[in-house]
Parts: sequence; C-alpha cells; structure tokens
Amino acid sequence: MTSAEAALTVEQAQRILDASPFGPWWGFTVEAVGRGTAQVRLDRREEFLRPGGLLQGGCAMTLADVTGWIAILSLLGPDDAAVTQQLTTSFLGAARTDLFCESRVLRAGRRTVYGTASTTGTDGGLVAHHTLTYTRI
Repeated sequence: MTSAEAALTVEQAQRILDASPFGPWWGFTVEAVGRGTAQVRLDRREEFLRPGGLLQGGCAMTLADVTGWIAILSLLGPDDAAVTQQLTTSFLGAARTDLFCESRVLRAGRRTVYGTASTTGTDGGLVAHHTLTYTRI
C-alpha cells in the first residue's frame, strides 16, 4: 500500500457501519475515505428533531465520533481497535438539514489517536467543530 492509499474503501467502511449495532438505526452513509480521512453523511429525520425543527446536538457529535472512527480505520486498517476517549464539540450554528462530517487523523500513536472533524449542513454552513481523542486497545 502506498502512502496515498487508504487501508479501507468506501464500500468496506459502509459494510462496517451497517454491521455495527448502531449504524443501521442512525443511517450513516460513507461518502469518501482517504488515508486518515473520512466523510460521512447523516440524513435529517423527524426523530432527530428537537422543538423548533432543529436537529439535537447529539446528531453532530455522534456523526463526528463515527467519522473519526472511520478515518482511523482508513489509516490503521479495519481490525484496529480504537475507542473514544474524549470528544469536544463547539456548536457554531443551527442544524436544520442533512449533516455532513469530515474528519482527519492528526496523529496516530501506538496508544492514542488525535483528530479533528467539522460538521456542516447541506447549505455548507458550519454547524460544529470537534476535537477527537481515541485510545487504541
């Protein structure tokens, strides 16, 4: 594998999410995978809404967590065991549409992986910025 190739394809990443206990319920769609990067979409659904027609904040946070995990797998392989240690989210705008998240691994060590993610709406407006820390088991 060259340094530009991902250890995971879009199709493999989607199968991993679809096989997880949580993936089918949320309905994540893997849009792109690169080496240490991932893009995942979450479609707006009525059960995600809070009063006022806004998506509740957990949607952006869960999407960022899943997108970060896929970015890790794209770098380290589909069998790498990494669990979320810390996820910090700054909400920057209201979410009313489908959400898109792009995550990037900044550093992958033997025990800890650090990354960032950005969640946007379909209008391109920034909804949230996330910093992610995972522990490799």
